[in-house]
Amino acid sequence: MTKEKIQKRLLNLPKEITTAISSDFVFLVWPDKVQHFPARNWATPQFQKTISEYLTTPLYTTFNGYLVAYEENNELILILPGMKQ
Repeated sequence: MTKEKIQKRLLNLPKEITTAISSDFVFLVWPDKVQHFPARNWATPQFQKTISEYLTTPLYTTFNGYLVAYEENNELILILPGMKQ
């Protein structure tokens, strides 16, 4: 996916999702669903481990100031609000 496609998908998320984004969670965004799980007080290695569990060759961008990881040939987007850029 391109950065433009990522931004378009993220801009189309329901308001309930975008207002729920906080540094205490990691958000997994697929075309048909969004899931999240706790990431309270995580250090960078914990975020990196999670990214490697879902993505092989991650690319990065931002959304509303939050770090976002994705891959060219994968529909999954990870929003990582607690990870420092």
